[in-house]
Amino acid sequence: MSRALTPRELSLPRFAVRREEAAASVGVSASKFDEWVRDGKMPKGHKIDGVVLWDVQEIREAWLRLRDGEFTVNPFDRVVA
Repeated sequence: MSRALTPRELSLPRFAVRREEAAASVGVSASKFDEWVRDGKMPKGHKIDGVVLWDVQEIREAWLRLRDGEFTVNPFDRVVA
């Protein structure tokens, strides 16, 4: 179990978040967030020294595309990458 963040840590701007925080930032469960990542609606996390983190700006940009209805599934996205 992770330790509680201090008030100082809570006040710092967050540039990267873990999976549960990424999901909470867009108001969905972690399993729904995983589904969105699989579907390409949300960005994949970045694994750094064994820790997977999501870039907050990438999440925001993906959310704005979803909100504005700009997300479309292209069946060739996973073939030609």
